[in-house]
Amino acid sequence: MRAPIREVFVSAQGEGPYVGYRQIFVRFPRCNLECKYCDTPRDWDAERKCKVELRPGTGEFRDFDNPVSEEQLLGIIKSYERIHSVSLTGGEPLLYAKFIKELKPSKFPLYLETNMTLPEGAREVKDVVKYVSGDFKLESQCDFKGRYEKYFEDTVRSFSILRHTSFRDCFCKIIVSRDVKRDEVLHAVDQIKDCITELILQPVTPVDGVEAATPKQLFELQEAAMDKVETVRIIPQTHKMWGAL
Repeated sequence: MRAPIREVFVSAQGEGPYVGYRQIFVRFPRCNLECKYCDTPRDWDAERKCKVELRPGTGEFRDFDNPVSEEQLLGIIKSYERIHSVSLTGGEPLLYAKFIKELKPSKFPLYLETNMTLPEGAREVKDVVKYVSGDFKLESQCDFKGRYEKYFEDTVRSFSILRHTSFRDCFCKIIVSRDVKRDEVLHAVDQIKDCITELILQPVTPVDGVEAATPKQLFELQEAAMDKVETVRIIPQTHKMWGAL
């Protein structure tokens, strides 16, 4: 099986409870959502090469033809040492769930970063991924084309499918902007609180007029969310602070 891949590189996880861990990042193209704060270019030409960084932090890449086979990707992963996990990111990696399922023999555990709106994809990979960083997108954050209720229900289903187990860690990440609605966040958390180990409130990195929440907003939201989830942490995008990929 084959899938298009934008790039493969080694970096440190910049978000959530595993921040700072050394990972292999596999970045897939395309996404099924358009979030206001998205920091990944949406344009993608199917003729583009898959870029694999030769040494971490150098920006020196080797090109591979797309689409990439699972054997090729597993070979690239196998060439690395001292890696915590393989971050499957994007774009939206669950658009390529059948391909991800074929990565089960990976030398390192699989860490899925997903918007959680594709439950059928979640079902495909639930026995393969060891870590799930699941977003819960709020109605004000994306263009849901008038279908937010469906996306909301699909997100809850995906969290139920990929819920925390003895094998798999699943946590929720909610991006918090200045215009965040407290009740909207708490309603979302209430639906998935039994599926996750912790909730991450991530102040948005300002982009295109989207402003970060104030410290007062974050502390008040954290306090309210702690009535529903025992562990609620405020963690920004740390890789933006030190210029890593």
